[in-house]
Amino acid sequence: MTALTHLQIEPTTRCNFTCSFCCGRYMEQSDLEFALFAQILAAAPALQHLELQGEGESLMHPRFFDMVRLARARGVRVSLISNGSYLTGAAIEQILELGIEKISISLESADPVTFRHIRGGKLEKVQRGIRELMAARRARGLHKPGVAFSITVLKDTQDHLSGILALYRQLGLDGGITLQPLQSMPGYVKNYPAALSQQLLSDGEVNDLWIQFYAHRDIKKIQRDKKATGVRGFFDELMADFRPGSRRCPWLESGLYVNNQGVATGCCMIKDTTQFALGRFGVDPPSQLLARREELRQELLGGKVPQACTGCELARFAVMTRLELVLFALRGLWRRWSPRARWQRRLAARAQRPRISLPLLP
Repeated sequence: MTALTHLQIEPTTRCNFTCSFCCGRYMEQSDLEFALFAQILAAAPALQHLELQGEGESLMHPRFFDMVRLARARGVRVSLISNGSYLTGAAIEQILELGIEKISISLESADPVTFRHIRGGKLEKVQRGIRELMAARRARGLHKPGVAFSITVLKDTQDHLSGILALYRQLGLDGGITLQPLQSMPGYVKNYPAALSQQLLSDGEVNDLWIQFYAHRDIKKIQRDKKATGVRGFFDELMADFRPGSRRCPWLESGLYVNNQGVATGCCMIKDTTQFALGRFGVDPPSQLLARREELRQELLGGKVPQACTGCELARFAVMTRLELVLFALRGLWRRWSPRARWQRRLAARAQRPRISLPLLP
């Protein structure tokens, strides 16, 4: 049984934004009790990196920085994903004082109208907070936290990437970017309103997204520059050794996700705790939770995607054969660089307008 070195804990399901693709908007709105947080942390003696984020805005938890402080006192690195709206002066002071490793700001578009349409918040406020954070960090001569963008791609925002990359450069960010398609795992899709279901990417579009991520010249430079800073966030570390076709998932090798009720699952994307919970901290012994995680790990090593992982992109790539991986790459390159694909990109570039045609809110 492998060790638990990377742990993601959900501080809260509450959020001031209204993204309808977020599971948290359909969950009971509540905070993790600090005593339970301390108990979970104590149960992970080999912990190296903690991600304080789940299906809510972590900075809304009244004791968020106490959580960070408790972890940092043990020498545990701390990262988070935030919607960026709570980057106040007081919050920035504590972020810098406590040495948070990385903050990823989630967004789907750099167009203020589209941003507000999807998220129910103001991009201008998020930008202001990021600028203040970067300025305060520079004034102190610090290189942490790395500040990144975490991008969810919808069908109608596939051509918004160039605007997001421009905003990344404009803000002077250095934490890199991550891309993920709108989630198609059953635990997410069951909540989607009809308009949002139409925003799911097709299999071909998902494949194109991954090819674009690894082949895009600007993205490759951003990721090289991020690596040069030496700052690595939770997911940077967790995913560093992932190899397609290896039949291994980084979560099942060394990670665990715990929601704000203390319920553990194999990763942050498994939301059906009725079927797929590994157990509950404070009720079940930690060794039992890890033993159940090991069962999932062994199933994947045998070449079978566990039922809990249905629809997961990591699991899909983990069990691909070498031939399937080669064909995936060749087809993706053709779809990206064929004359038809290049012509379509030129047309999209000329348009220079947000294409999103929602509303998404239920």
